[in-house]
Amino acid sequence: MNEKFRRAGDRVATGMRDLFEVVPENLFSLLAARHRAVYFRALMVLRECYQRELTFSRGDLVTYLISRMERDLVDWSEEEEAADDATEGRRESSSAEQRTPAAVGAEGPLTLDLLLVREDEPEPGSLSGRAHALVRRLIETGWLYAITDSDGFGETLVVPRYASILLDALHAVVEPAQQRHNALVYSIYSNLRTANDERDEFMLQALQSAHDATIALRENLRTLLHNIHTYYQNLHLREDVRELLAEHFDSYQLSVAIAAYHPLKTFDSVYRFRPRILQILRDWLGLPSLLQQMAAALKQQRDDLDDTAARGEVVRLIHFISDTFESMDDLLREIDHRNTAYNRASVERLQYLLNSDRDIKGKLVQLLRSLPPWHSQVGSAQLEAMRELPLYEVHYLDPEALYSEPVRRERGQPQPLRRPSGAEDAAFEQEARELMERANALFSQQRIAEFILSQMDERGRLPTPVMRLDEWDDFIRTIVAVVRGDEPEMPYVIEWDEASRSVVVGPYRIPLLTFLRKEGAEWIGRTNTSP
Repeated sequence: MNEKFRRAGDRVATGMRDLFEVVPENLFSLLAARHRAVYFRALMVLRECYQRELTFSRGDLVTYLISRMERDLVDWSEEEEAADDATEGRRESSSAEQRTPAAVGAEGPLTLDLLLVREDEPEPGSLSGRAHALVRRLIETGWLYAITDSDGFGETLVVPRYASILLDALHAVVEPAQQRHNALVYSIYSNLRTANDERDEFMLQALQSAHDATIALRENLRTLLHNIHTYYQNLHLREDVRELLAEHFDSYQLSVAIAAYHPLKTFDSVYRFRPRILQILRDWLGLPSLLQQMAAALKQQRDDLDDTAARGEVVRLIHFISDTFESMDDLLREIDHRNTAYNRASVERLQYLLNSDRDIKGKLVQLLRSLPPWHSQVGSAQLEAMRELPLYEVHYLDPEALYSEPVRRERGQPQPLRRPSGAEDAAFEQEARELMERANALFSQQRIAEFILSQMDERGRLPTPVMRLDEWDDFIRTIVAVVRGDEPEMPYVIEWDEASRSVVVGPYRIPLLTFLRKEGAEWIGRTNTSP
């Protein structure tokens, strides 16, 4: 009784139930037993059976155990395990009076039907007998409940909720799921965008789903960060080059870099969808009627909230998503820093192990490195002694051997262009003026406008495939017409081809587009203007 009151007092103080008020006290004894590896594989088989079968009996689970764990069952013995449990004082009596409350409530009193079923079990030494014994062990420790069927001639095995959660957690430890950061970000954006477009009674559910996905995204990123740090901390434990390379390429690159880090950096979904997510949430905060609508929906889910508390909870969910995405830059920056630090430390550790190799190979490498060049004339007793060994020098051609360092050209002080000697100022200005007049005559705004308008049809359209380019100047006029197409003085506009294709007109290749005459437009530009 005192223990009961003490646990109740602890629950009031911490606001949390005691773990062993929910689960049997010997639940984790399987993972501390001598054959804990066998029990762990049995739990994984139980999880597989639970996920594949809607309901399953003792015989179904025995079939799974035999097909997945035949070699383990050969090595496992219930008698040895029972002797260990008796020695350590961890196994409880199998009588009905000493069962745990959870097991008694699940199996019920020991009936004649159950006795008949267990009397029909095979011999203990066979595979089937050991599998049945393993199932009994799972039931005794609370990982399974055996419930008698309504007809009284069979039983159904039930996995309690806490066991299902623990089975998934244990499986996630040994078989980590691929972290889909980009899918979570898009899920958040998709939920919020759909709710923002519909504005119906499901907006609260969309907000709650986005909130849950945000928590999952943050925890996945934290897990990635801590996982990288774990590999970084374990570098000093690697004393062998092969071990270090195997961990880096077979473990880190596959489970961290390729599976999580590279998709996070290449898809870039955080920066792509973050502005849209934040904009939707800011719009919601600025609409009191929308917040009141979601608060009313929340009150239907939770009777303990009043109007003010429900509205505050909705605002809290919105602020949590906003704050998480606004502060995500620091987390992503720290992930990049940890990944860079690990790669650098891994290379440094590899160099250290290679240079500090103390076996015969390592000593020979150090000895050869300390020698002068093989064909040098330096007097060295060590070199003379090494020449008597069956050693030879190897030369090979690599890409660096054909590379020569470019020589930077020194630039002098730039000098202005000088007029040719003997040229008079008046003649030079006259020649420049004539050049400008010829350019204006060929490529002025007026000539360009007349060139385009003269080739348009009665609807005021001129596609480039039907243009007439009789000479080189016509090709130049077409280029100038395209360049000046956005000038307000020009009497036409340009309609571009969406595929940005080109077309060949005569000997020239020009863009595929259409010149369109403006409504009631004629040439109103300035004459004698420079091109």
